[in-house]
Amino acid sequence: MSPSKVSTIEFDKFYNIVDGKRRGSDNVHHGINPATGQENWPVPIGSEQDLNDAVEAAKKAFPAWRDTPLQKRKETLLKFCDYFSQFTDDLTTLLCKETGKPRKFAAIEVGGIVGFIQYHCSLDIPVDTVDDDEKTIYTEYTPLGVCAGIIPWNFPLVLSIGKVAPALLTGNAIIIKPSPFTPYTGLKVVEIMQEFFAPGLVQAVGGNNELGAQMCAHPDIAKISFTGSIATGKKVMETSAKTLKRVTLELGGNDASIILPDVDIKKVAPEVVMGAFQNSGQVCVATKRIYIHESIYKEFLEEMVKFTKSIKVGSPDDGDNLLGPVQNPMQYEKVKEFFADTKAKGYKFAVGEPDVASGKGFFIQPAIIDNPPNDSRIVAEEPFGPIVPTQPWSDLDEVVARANDTKMGLGACVWGKDVEKASQVARRLEAGSVFVNSWEKPTPQAIFGGHKESGIGGEWGKTGLLAFMNAHVIHVYKS
Repeated sequence: MSPSKVSTIEFDKFYNIVDGKRRGSDNVHHGINPATGQENWPVPIGSEQDLNDAVEAAKKAFPAWRDTPLQKRKETLLKFCDYFSQFTDDLTTLLCKETGKPRKFAAIEVGGIVGFIQYHCSLDIPVDTVDDDEKTIYTEYTPLGVCAGIIPWNFPLVLSIGKVAPALLTGNAIIIKPSPFTPYTGLKVVEIMQEFFAPGLVQAVGGNNELGAQMCAHPDIAKISFTGSIATGKKVMETSAKTLKRVTLELGGNDASIILPDVDIKKVAPEVVMGAFQNSGQVCVATKRIYIHESIYKEFLEEMVKFTKSIKVGSPDDGDNLLGPVQNPMQYEKVKEFFADTKAKGYKFAVGEPDVASGKGFFIQPAIIDNPPNDSRIVAEEPFGPIVPTQPWSDLDEVVARANDTKMGLGACVWGKDVEKASQVARRLEAGSVFVNSWEKPTPQAIFGGHKESGIGGEWGKTGLLAFMNAHVIHVYKS
């Protein structure tokens, strides 16, 4: 297919993409560049009509794509990957402007698009066959139809493509709704995809929370894949229940890291800090509670403090920073509450300042809180920002119980020289993804989802493909 449909791609004009065409709106809003506090470009606010038109277009496009052989679908996705590479620099710059993340981390996220698609194209859709004298039973999987992805602001590209790649591979049409805080890169990637996919197969309609609710209520959308907060996830499920839509919910976490006494302190402490503060702590699977064995507590905390003091926080424009700003004013205020509460209760800042300075942009220097009580907000709740508590432990059973004592169960980590022992501890933690001797690094090669209130179902990996399909069992009797 020759790249002609949407002509040149411009990185300073943004549209919803409906039925293969760019669509503006009389109502616009602006994302904020969190490094400067300045408004970014205008983007259209999608209406209910835009959504209805997108669903109609998706319904029209779906049957032909469903009936396209898997191999041919893979070829189309891989051709898109080749074409996409020319836009990586522009998208990286755009991602820096909308999220504030340092350029090297923005580049990794942009690179994730091709990585996710290529990995998914290595998978096949399973078929199970059971044969006996009387019959053959084929368990096959068929696509759901029109799917919708509601995308958060912390990883707007990877979390878009993490829904788009498996949805398209398995033969569905998909409409994504980027976050109003970070609308730009998601809209642009879908615009670029129009070169390779029939109108209506992959669309983007950005807007506010109302639009998300309309997606969940729409009778012709078969599935909602939502990544975001637990509170909103519950609303998504409640609204989707009225039409018995399929839902996948990837929600908040309060990940525990357990540090066993045999670790190499100098090596492991900086890694644990990275797990807590990468992307300025704005990661659903960031390390949010750190349990250090009492015999090494003081020394391990000192090493964490030393590394944290060396972290450069700044704008993506001024050089090689490790952390950028908090992404939006709403989240900035929320994170400041955790600092204020910690100061008001008199808990000890091992590093970091209790008073977060408000200047240009939403910057916060990372903070570690030394041994606050179990019922403190910083231990019990998810800050989603660069502040983390540490606590000592002595009894393994007790610390496992403490780690599991939460309604959340997204990720967790165990660090120890004895890998076998650390892995045994990992198997006792109630979380969807547990990492041994690494901070939380979800990968498309394995299903990603949460236990308890951290979500329903999961996506990615071979198992995750089935989230976009229905089982279809054919019983063939021989006589």
